Formats: sequence, C-alpha cells, structure tokens
Amino acid sequence: MRRQPVQQRGAATVSAILDACASLLNEYDYDDITTARIVDVAGVPIGSFYQYFPDKRSVVHALALRGMETCLREIEEMFATDRIAGTWREAMKQVIGVYVRMLAEIPGFGRVRFSDMLDSHHLDSSVDQYELMAERLAELFVARFGAHGDAPVMLTFRIAVQTADALFKLAERVDEDDRAYVVGTANEMLTSVLGSVLEEPRDPAQSP
Repeated sequence: MRRQPVQQRGAATVSAILDACASLLNEYDYDDITTARIVDVAGVPIGSFYQYFPDKRSVVHALALRGMETCLREIEEMFATDRIAGTWREAMKQVIGVYVRMLAEIPGFGRVRFSDMLDSHHLDSSVDQYELMAERLAELFVARFGAHGDAPVMLTFRIAVQTADALFKLAERVDEDDRAYVVGTANEMLTSVLGSVLEEPRDPAQSP
C-alpha cells in the first residue's frame, strides 16, 4: 500500500477496495481484473484507489495478507482462550478446520493466500507469507505442547504449511465427493511431518 488509512473513512475505502478485489477473484482470472473494474465494484473514485494502492497487484498482496492475518487471529484466539484441544494432533485438526472454513466462507481467500504466484512474481519478494505463518504456528504449538526430537522446528513447520497449502489447493480442484479424501490425506501427512517436532518420545519401558 502507498500509505495506511488513518481515518475511519479511509479505512472504509481500503476495505471496500479489498472486498471488491476478493469478489472479482471469485469470478474472473487475475489477468481479467483491472483497476477500473475494482473501483467500479467498490464504488469508489479512481483517485481514491491510487491514494492507497499503486496497482492491482498491490491490492492482491494486501488481500492475501488480510486473509492470513484473519486466519491467524482466529487460531491465536483459540489458543489464548483455551478452546484449543488438549493434544497437538487434535489441535492441528482444529487449525485445519479454521483454514478450510475460511476457504469456503471468505471471498477471495481460496484464490489468494500466502505466496501465490501472480504476474510471474511473488506477491512480495521481501515477505515470505509461508514463513510468517509457519513462525507463528510454531510459536503457538511449541509453547502449548513443547518441542521434542532433533528436527528443526521452524523448517518443519514451514514444510507443513506449504504442504497443507498445496493439498488444499488440490482439494478445491477435485470433485466435491473427493474433497474429504484430500483433506484426510493432508491430515495424515501433517501428522507425520509435525510429529517429528511435537510427538513426545515413547518410553522404552512401555509396551508397543
């Protein structure tokens, strides 16, 4: 963004622009969306658009960050208010549930999230959204469930986040009857990956 809105009216303008872009992304390919179309749907003057955004790519970037922040905020609230499950495996399923629900409920979230490639460039070459998400999830899970084993924590969570994102994109493209299988497979893979960090070592004295 060129600048952050400091007044309520400016914030409403930015929100309208982002909402319009999200709505258009659900109907059109990225290349078919123009700044003129965005401001028409948003109902704001073109001058107001350029007051906050230099181009449509910057709008898409801001939209992706808003989606990520919304998702993380809900997950953080679950941890903070003790609505999170007592085991890391069940907590992971809760996090996946938030993400999948956002895909269905929030316009544009399924089309733009994290480091999707648009215009043959990362949304922001200076910010890796996968890394930001992985860092926050690692903090939340390790603080609650502890870290075990020798696997690198941050790298493991980054692998998990990117794997999950790829599988959920696949879930969007398959028939609805197959979607549950893809999500279930994602659960299994994430359990395996994150287990190298979060699973407590088995007591050798216990029977297998």
